[in-house]
Amino acid sequence: MQQFKIRASAIGEIMGNAKKAGELSATCITYLKKWYANRAYQYKEDISSKYFTKGNLCECEAIAVCSIFFGELFEKNDEYFSEHPFIEGTPDVLTENLVIDTKCPWDGATFLDAITNDIDKDYEFQLHGYMELTGRKEAKLCYVLLDTPKECNYGKEVIFSNVDIEKRFFSFYLQYDSNIIKAIEEKVNKCREWLDIYHETVTSLLSLNYENDI
Repeated sequence: MQQFKIRASAIGEIMGNAKKAGELSATCITYLKKWYANRAYQYKEDISSKYFTKGNLCECEAIAVCSIFFGELFEKNDEYFSEHPFIEGTPDVLTENLVIDTKCPWDGATFLDAITNDIDKDYEFQLHGYMELTGRKEAKLCYVLLDTPKECNYGKEVIFSNVDIEKRFFSFYLQYDSNIIKAIEEKVNKCREWLDIYHETVTSLLSLNYENDI
């Protein structure tokens, strides 16, 4: 079985606390079961929602907005980092010292909710994953409220660009924390232990069922 690594964008799926000490959370176990099944049956699950689609369609525009605010021309990063023993992924933007990740909220309410609360813990894990992968020690999580493409809003026109961009952009600053990386790596090891047991269980059940049928 392929050794488990966690995608930076999915670190939050495994990091939740379980009800009992030493166990994995229900969310984590659900994620691991899907991870296992997708590899066992060579199936890649496509994530699809209007929110996810907007993020994908608006990503390049969001990066362009970041370029304006930070006074530097950014390009989308396409390099997939996979050499790390625990984490893998593709950061949005890399500068010499900085990782930048963009988020495109669905509407004004979700934008304001994001910026008026503490940084989303899942995104904090994601950015730390990217920093660990790329050797950067600083990161910025940038929220950009952009017009919603018709492709993901049932053909309707939803416009936010009539509002000044200064009211539609916000960034959180993060510094690398080795303790967070240590916690991620420890959780990945626990996930691997769980997957080894799950693999043995699945293999044993299928083998026993086959022997009983012949």
